[in-house]
Amino acid sequence: MRDENFEQVVIFVSINDQEDGSFGVVLNRPSGRRLNAVLPDADLDLLSMAPVYLGGPVATDQLLMVAFRWMPAEPNSTEGSWSWRHDLNLETARGVVQDEGAILRVFEGYTGWSKGQLESELERNIWVVHEPDGRLLDPEAQLELWKTLIRTHGPLFKFLTETHDNLGNN
Repeated sequence: MRDENFEQVVIFVSINDQEDGSFGVVLNRPSGRRLNAVLPDADLDLLSMAPVYLGGPVATDQLLMVAFRWMPAEPNSTEGSWSWRHDLNLETARGVVQDEGAILRVFEGYTGWSKGQLESELERNIWVVHEPDGRLLDPEAQLELWKTLIRTHGPLFKFLTETHDNLGNN
């Protein structure tokens, strides 16, 4: 897909409904800003240093606070699933910050697809689907997350991560 909004992104798709479409957020695009810079007049307390991510090209003027929790299939396993809650306000987000095991992320905007759009794109192999992974929200891994995940899909994908953005420059 030739759209800079989706170049080398990892998207967490949380809602995929046959009738209403799909909804998700980009996990690996930190904005470099903290919540206190985005909401300078708000009483943020523990939330002030929460990093803000670019969640996608839809509604970029809106903030979405999300609580993630990894639920391993077995203790210390990288296999399992993520639960998420995206209906947080400042008050409920404060509780999440104090909840052990929960990860708070703040997103500007989100990604969205209309009814059948994501399914159509998947059928045309526009997206590479990756199973849930307990390492997806590791702050240290964010800038290399796309490369790390895409390399697990075989030698061709690994090759693509090691080439220049413009193959004509090789």
